[in-house]
Amino acid sequence: MSLGWDINYWLKKTPWDTGITPPEIVSMLDSGRVKVGRALDLGCGTGTNVIYLARRGFDVTGIDLSRRAISLARRKTRSVTRAIWFIRGDVSRMDHWLAADSIDFAYDIGCFHSLPDAARRRYALALTQVTRSGAIFMLYAFGPRIDDSGSRAAGVSAAEVAARFSHGFMVERVEQGGDRNGRSSAWYTLVRSG
Repeated sequence: MSLGWDINYWLKKTPWDTGITPPEIVSMLDSGRVKVGRALDLGCGTGTNVIYLARRGFDVTGIDLSRRAISLARRKTRSVTRAIWFIRGDVSRMDHWLAADSIDFAYDIGCFHSLPDAARRRYALALTQVTRSGAIFMLYAFGPRIDDSGSRAAGVSAAEVAARFSHGFMVERVEQGGDRNGRSSAWYTLVRSG
């Protein structure tokens, strides 16, 4: 499965890798609601957002399935002095590498919506384990869509986000929108309960 992602990075067919931290993340950090601590980037790609968070004082862990993306991320972060860790692996298994109750801020910019159902279940459970009470989780995802064969393609609905994360998070805000190709998308802000 990682081979497809690696090929995209080798061929530079990565429209999601803009090199710019989304204004939604910047705004959340500027709001002061997120205390500086440990952050987690799920589907970190080449590390753009990991670097941004590190420069804001966070210790950051980035996880991505692509060997190539992690290699590029490590090169980009050589000059950053904060603690940064990159893990090449399955984001739905994040609890294998991270201590329980250790993350203050987590975000996912387009990874969760591409996972199959079983991985989505594991991901939600693992995220609940690794985040502290009161942690903020920001999720950017495409809305659900059907591919040419009639099967569900990448995407997730607001109802699914609320249901998947209901055992550990409260959905605080949903900002509906769309991408530059007209696909529906949303930013979800969730707060760890408990």
